[in-house]
Amino acid sequence: MQQAQAPLAGLRVIDWTHVLAGPFAGYQLSLLGAEVIRIERADGDDMIRVKGADPELAALGLGEAFVAQGAGKLSLALDARDPRAKQALAALIGSADVLLENFRPGKLAALGFDPRELIERHPRLVVCSITGFGPASDRRAYDHVMQAASGLMAANAGDDGVPRRVGFPLIDYSVGQQAALAVMSALYRRERQTAQTRAKGEWLQVSMMGAALTLLAPTYAAPLISGIEVPRSASTAFSGNPLSGTFATAQGQLAVVCNSLEQSQALLAALQAAAGEAAPVLELREAAELGDVPRTHQLLAAMLSRRTAADWEALLIRHGVPATAVMLPAQAAAEAAKDWPHVELEHPGKSKRVCVPGIGFTSSELLTPRLRAPVRRGADTRALLARAGMAQTVIEAMFADGVASEPERLTGPGRAA
Repeated sequence: MQQAQAPLAGLRVIDWTHVLAGPFAGYQLSLLGAEVIRIERADGDDMIRVKGADPELAALGLGEAFVAQGAGKLSLALDARDPRAKQALAALIGSADVLLENFRPGKLAALGFDPRELIERHPRLVVCSITGFGPASDRRAYDHVMQAASGLMAANAGDDGVPRRVGFPLIDYSVGQQAALAVMSALYRRERQTAQTRAKGEWLQVSMMGAALTLLAPTYAAPLISGIEVPRSASTAFSGNPLSGTFATAQGQLAVVCNSLEQSQALLAALQAAAGEAAPVLELREAAELGDVPRTHQLLAAMLSRRTAADWEALLIRHGVPATAVMLPAQAAAEAAKDWPHVELEHPGKSKRVCVPGIGFTSSELLTPRLRAPVRRGADTRALLARAGMAQTVIEAMFADGVASEPERLTGPGRAA
């Protein structure tokens, strides 16, 4: 019986990206079985490598944010300005199916790797460029800036109207997924073409602004299509139903959403069953029917404060009401983590087996092969330079000149040879 293969087995990806968005796109492809070669600077670690809660891991360039999207990848550390490094990179890119990059517009071309020329030279190559405000702008863009520029912070404003940032790099990760989708679409197009019909490769442009606006479509649909601005805030349901929100309970916070009349009636029935009397529920019903959000929330908060979030969650679910206790991210991930990949980190003096995030869907077929643990910067430099056809004497000279680098060998707790 033939062994099942991951969907992208045999695909080679050059991941010439840094920080979060680009590496996350490469990680999605790695989770699906692609060989992903990460290009890093010879003289310094990416920011997410060296920042982390565990100082030992951070010192090794294995910060938690890096580990969470670095599994399965090879690492090549080079100074891309050197002619020998350019030669090696050109060979590797020429052998690849995909090149991911998130330099500022024009920087890759300045290094000698113009995407237009690459796709002319390599008809099977897919180049995916990730930018901030789009390929025509060289403005510096980070997730926080893009949350403001895209309207996300305004859409997430509280009742006071003050724009608020979503408390994690949502746009970075959304553009990473958008880039992975773009790559998959280009690869599918390539598979449907023949050598005769495919004269050149494909250059994809994916921007943080574009990814953010795809997520925000429901918030601007009314003004864009009908010219009507609908007041929104982070504290109310998208449907506008007053019987929705997040409330403090006797222990923990509870999120409740009633988007239909049936759900509203179910919530009122559950509250009456819990209270054992009709009067407070009738007052709540009247406030909700009048559309008095402040009064509705005041009454609902008073009722929900009498039990714990866990108790309310169980009761409301039994009544068919969409509700849940508010969870910490680590709590929410704990259940999924049992089915996610586990890897053994290089860690001096002790074993460090950790879980890394899996792909966000399941299949009746194999999706993710056994993953290699995230590696230190330059862990595969020698092997990859040899694969690129560089002579051993040239490789040694590149290391001696600081054009290529690899990690020091660990010999004990906190020490390197």
